[in-house]
Amino acid sequence: MKKFFSVILFFIALLPIIPCNAQEEYTQLTNLPTIYINTFDNKEITSKENYIYATMHYVDSTGVTRYDSMQIRGRGNSTWGLAKKPYRIKFKEKERLLGSERANAKSWTLLANYADKTLIRNAIAACMGTFAGQPFTAAAQFVDLYLNGEFKGCYQISDQIEIRKKRVNITEQEDVATADSNISGGYLLEVDGFAGGEPVYFTTDKGLTITIKSPDEDIIIDRQKEYIKNHVQKFENALFSNSFVDPNIGYRAYVDSSTLASWYIATELTGNVDGFWSTYMYKEKDDSLLYWGPMWDYDIAFNNDYRAGDVNEYLMRDRAFSDVLTKVWVQQMWKDPWFVRLINRTWKELIEKGYEEYVLNYFDNLVAELDQSQKANFGIWPLKDRVYNEYVLFSTYQEGVDYLRNYITKRFDYLTKAFEEGERSVVEIRPTPEFTPNASYYYRIKNKDNNLYLDMVSESIYTRMSAVKESQQWDIVDTGDGYYYLQNRATGLVITDGATTSWGKYSCDSMVVSQEIIAEKARQQWRFVPVGYGDMYVIENKLTGLALTKIAGDASRRNYVVTGENAGTETDDNSCLWYIDTYKEKPMTGISEVEAARCEYIVTYNPDTRTVRFIAESGATLDGTAHICNINGTILMQSNIGQDIDVSHLPNGTYLLMWHDGSHNRSVKFIK
Repeated sequence: MKKFFSVILFFIALLPIIPCNAQEEYTQLTNLPTIYINTFDNKEITSKENYIYATMHYVDSTGVTRYDSMQIRGRGNSTWGLAKKPYRIKFKEKERLLGSERANAKSWTLLANYADKTLIRNAIAACMGTFAGQPFTAAAQFVDLYLNGEFKGCYQISDQIEIRKKRVNITEQEDVATADSNISGGYLLEVDGFAGGEPVYFTTDKGLTITIKSPDEDIIIDRQKEYIKNHVQKFENALFSNSFVDPNIGYRAYVDSSTLASWYIATELTGNVDGFWSTYMYKEKDDSLLYWGPMWDYDIAFNNDYRAGDVNEYLMRDRAFSDVLTKVWVQQMWKDPWFVRLINRTWKELIEKGYEEYVLNYFDNLVAELDQSQKANFGIWPLKDRVYNEYVLFSTYQEGVDYLRNYITKRFDYLTKAFEEGERSVVEIRPTPEFTPNASYYYRIKNKDNNLYLDMVSESIYTRMSAVKESQQWDIVDTGDGYYYLQNRATGLVITDGATTSWGKYSCDSMVVSQEIIAEKARQQWRFVPVGYGDMYVIENKLTGLALTKIAGDASRRNYVVTGENAGTETDDNSCLWYIDTYKEKPMTGISEVEAARCEYIVTYNPDTRTVRFIAESGATLDGTAHICNINGTILMQSNIGQDIDVSHLPNGTYLLMWHDGSHNRSVKFIK
C-alpha cells in the first residue's frame, strides 16, 4: 500500500499545473493566433538541453485549445544568447498543431527572428524553397507569444528538423540496430560549423564536420556511424577524383540532382551567408543518393549581416562564410559543366513558371498579415538598434520590409545574369585523349601531386621546380607499339626502370635510372595511359608494368622518382599522374650541316634529284633504317640509310628525317 501511494504521488507530480489565472479568458492579441505558455511554478527557461513542464493555450478565431503536460526548453546556437530567445516545445502526444497539411508530431520550434527586423526572412526562404522544388520546407505560422503571463512578441511556429512524415519523409532507424538490421538508411545529416559541440559527428578527409542528427545519439551504434561516414566519404572522394565529371563514377552517382539544384538555387537567391556553414542532407534506405535540404535558418540571409558586407551581387559560392565546410564541395561542383548547366536550366524553368511573382505575392501578403503583430513586437523590442549583426538599420518597420523586397527583386535579376554568364564561360572538361607526341618538339613532364617537373640531375631523376634548362626537356621518341623513350635533351640519356624482382614479382619503389639507349630494351620503353579528365597520364613501363611515381622529399624543391604500383586508368593517386606539356620546338637544323665529326657521317638532301643520302666519312657502307615523317611525327615512308631515299613523290613542305645510328635516335628537319 505504501508503494502504491508513492506511485500516485509521482503521477500527480507529472500532471499539468493549472495557472492561477486559468479561469481568465484567453484572447487573441492581434489578428494572429496567440499562444499562452505557463511553466510549472513560473520557472524560468534557462537551458537548451533540459525541458521543464508547462501548459499551453492556443487561441485563434476557432476558439481556445489547451495542451497539458507539454514541455519547453531553449534552442539555437548564437540566437540563444540574444535577449529575445527562441524555444523548442514538446507535447505529450503527437499533435497536428498546424493542421492536416503539416506534420503530426510532438516537437515544434518557436523562432524569435530577433536578428531579423522584418521577422519574415525564414518564412520567405521557405516559400522560395517550396517553389524551387524542395520536398520539405519548414512551416511559418506566426503567433503572438505570452510566457508566464508576459508578452514576448511575435514568434514563428515552425517544424523541428527531423525524420517524420511531412518533414524529412524517409525511413527512420528508431531502434537499436542488430546484426540483421538494414543500416543503409535513413540518415539525417548536417554539415555543421558547430559540430564539435554535438554528441555524434564525423569529419571528412577534406575537413568538413558533419553531425548525425538521426539515428538519435542514444540509438546509433558504431556500425551505423561507420556506414554513413564511409558513404559520405565515397561521395567526397568521387567529387575530388580525377574523373569527378564522369556521370557514372564521378560525384553525380551520389547526388539527387533535383534537390541539389533546388537547395543551391535557394541558397543563392536568399544570399544566405550561413548556407554552407549549416547544410542539411539525408539518405534513404537502399538508396545510394544524398538528398539536399531541408533549408533552415535564414535570419541573417538576404543582405542582413554586416560581417559579409553587401552581397547583393555576389554568389554565395564566393562570399558565404567558412571555406572549410559545404563551400569546399560547391566550388568543386562549379568546375563541372554539367552542374553549371543544371543550375542555369533549372533557374530558367523556375522563372518561366512565375518564380519571382509567386515569391513577391507571398511577401506582400505576409507583410500585411503581420502588420498588427509587428507593432506589438517592436513595442517591447528595439527596432532601430543593432541587436546582432544587422547590415542596415531602419527607423521604421516599413523601411525594413522595403529594403528586403528591393533586395529580392534585384537578386532575381542578378542571378539570371550570373547563372547565364556561368554557363557561357563553361570550359568543357573532356576525357584525357590518347597521347601522340610531335617529333618536332621537346616536352616537359609535370607531376600532378606536387606540380614539379621531371628533371635529370647528374644522371639521377627527380621532380624539381620549374626552370628554363635542358635537363627538364624531354624528347619523346617513338619505339613502336605505342611505347616511347623518354630521352633527356641535356644528356641524351633515357629513363630506365631499375625495378628488381622479389618472389617472382617486380618490386615497387625502385629508383629509376638514366642510361644510353639500348635497342629493344623494354626497361627503357614507356607508354602513356590516359586517366580521367584533364589531360593526365600514368607513365607505364613496358617490361615491369610499374608506373613512374614521385616519392616524398622536399616538396618545394625536388622529390625522387621511382616506379610504383600501377592502379590503371581509375587511379586517384596524384603522385603517379603526369601532365605532358609541349614546351619548345626543336632547333631547325640544315640537313647538310649535321656534324660529321660527331656522327661520323653526313646527311644531305639534293633538291634537284629530290633524294636524301647518308654519306659515311670513311666511305664505308652504312646500314640502318630511316623514317620520313610529317611535321606531326606520322611516318610516311621508311628506307635503308645505305641507299638514296627518293622523296620525289611527297608534296612540297617541311618533313622530319628520323633514324637510329646504333647508339642514338636522331632527327632533323628538311624542306622539300
